[in-house]
Amino acid sequence: MLKIALSDDQELFIESLCALFANTAGEIEVIWTARSGEETLEKVREQRPDVLVLDYFFKGKTLDGGETCRLLLEEFAGLGVLLLSVSCEMTVIRDALLKGARGYASKDISKGELLRGIRAVAQGEYFLDQTSMAEVIQFITSAQPQLQPKPPKSLLTPRELDVAIPYAKGKSVREIAETLFISEDTVESHIKNIRSKTAATSRYEAGEWLKKNELWID
Repeated sequence: MLKIALSDDQELFIESLCALFANTAGEIEVIWTARSGEETLEKVREQRPDVLVLDYFFKGKTLDGGETCRLLLEEFAGLGVLLLSVSCEMTVIRDALLKGARGYASKDISKGELLRGIRAVAQGEYFLDQTSMAEVIQFITSAQPQLQPKPPKSLLTPRELDVAIPYAKGKSVREIAETLFISEDTVESHIKNIRSKTAATSRYEAGEWLKKNELWID
């Protein structure tokens, strides 16, 4: 039998969960309930559950669910915490997981899915309900363009491009420095960056890279 605890500041929500778990044929027992982060900390110290189902947002209390989770896991490293919330925004999901929660789900979660989540967390696995998972997938896929390689024109800074062209044409470091009114050390630093970014090992290869990417100026 899994021993779980419920922590939420909404009395009706606590009652509905207790009624739900009372109909699990003895698989799950609710050993205590709490109404705040502070009360949750005290009760876990008195009687540690297999899984703590914790509200992420406690209205008008000092500790929210995320901070309560963090404090609990500093003291009880193996405690399984499943956070529930009305919000499934990526920032909230990320914060919950970073603070040590093993699971995160919307309060609109179905009975069957919640039971699966509790079992998963009790076994030390991670769990996200369908709503939260959809948010994570949307975040990853919408951020995908940011993971694409930068276009060639953005690889070099404007100043590096000012140095790259005369460098590829055979100008000396001193000549480039005098033309651009910068020090020779600065020119050498730019050349080092240019060669690193373009993978060029010579002036010729730097010139070929510039021509290939339509950055060459005669």
